[in-house]
Amino acid sequence: MEQYNGLPFASENTYAEDMKNTVEPYLAAHGGKSNFESWDGCTIGFERYLCEKPAGSVVISHGFTESAEKFREMAFYFLHMGYNVFAIDHRGHGCSFRYNSDPNTVCIKYFDEYIDDLHTFVNKVVKPASAGLPLYLYSHSMGGAVAVQYLQEHPGVFKKAVLSAPMISPRTAGMPHAVTGVLTKGFILAGRANKPVIGSTGFDPLKTYENSHDTSKARFDYYMAKRCADMSLQTANPSNRWVSEAIRVTKLNLDPVRCKRITCPVLLCQPEVDTSVYSEAENQFIGLIPNGRLVQFKNCKHEIYMSVDDTVKAYLDEIRAFLAE
Repeated sequence: MEQYNGLPFASENTYAEDMKNTVEPYLAAHGGKSNFESWDGCTIGFERYLCEKPAGSVVISHGFTESAEKFREMAFYFLHMGYNVFAIDHRGHGCSFRYNSDPNTVCIKYFDEYIDDLHTFVNKVVKPASAGLPLYLYSHSMGGAVAVQYLQEHPGVFKKAVLSAPMISPRTAGMPHAVTGVLTKGFILAGRANKPVIGSTGFDPLKTYENSHDTSKARFDYYMAKRCADMSLQTANPSNRWVSEAIRVTKLNLDPVRCKRITCPVLLCQPEVDTSVYSEAENQFIGLIPNGRLVQFKNCKHEIYMSVDDTVKAYLDEIRAFLAE
């Protein structure tokens, strides 16, 4: 396995071999999957990995239609940086509770459920296992919106936060939020809150990395194989309620008063090309918080951590230096 700046690194050239023979066994030796009962009695899944002499604990908040499992490469790097890792499966994803039996569609009642689940996770699981160590939040896309809401509502819990392509404001199939909001509310009133939005096609096992949010075929192929083999990883569609809630929290994410409550240092990692969220909203957000810094990564798409090696290495350098500052 390649070494990069003192870290073992899963290179694209040998990626599948590195993940199967080194990363996955290492993680299995340091923890694994579990679950907890959340604030409303629902079962929420998570993955926990503990290192020998931790400098702190990193909590991972994944993106829409993802799971803790998608961030195992990142968990591996955090462990080698000297941090425990706690990765939640947000409700409707992975091994967590779902409101419907359709494995393709993500359903929620309110976006606040994600924040309340995360807060319960921190208090029930993360803090007891961290024994007073500083806590750090790492998030991506939808998980970034969860992170922003959490930091606004629970200041002082996390020492620092990394927002990777955060969903400050989602792109909604090229339509303005006002139009999408009216349409989804109409479907909700018609009793279709948990049904997928119009145009959803479900999980596509034949999807190629060229049409994905990634620039690394090796990384894309590895996780796609996992998705094809595990129905719990095949979430693909937003429900009408989910889209309505994602639009609603955009205003909260950019509320100046709420943003001033985010007192911890924040690193916002922005891809050069993002078709999932509005980069302009990220720029606006970083200007509203007291201690924020934005770093753009060239030649990559929405999922920076699923990019070519050079981009992932630059990404790790920025995150590692930020956490250690």
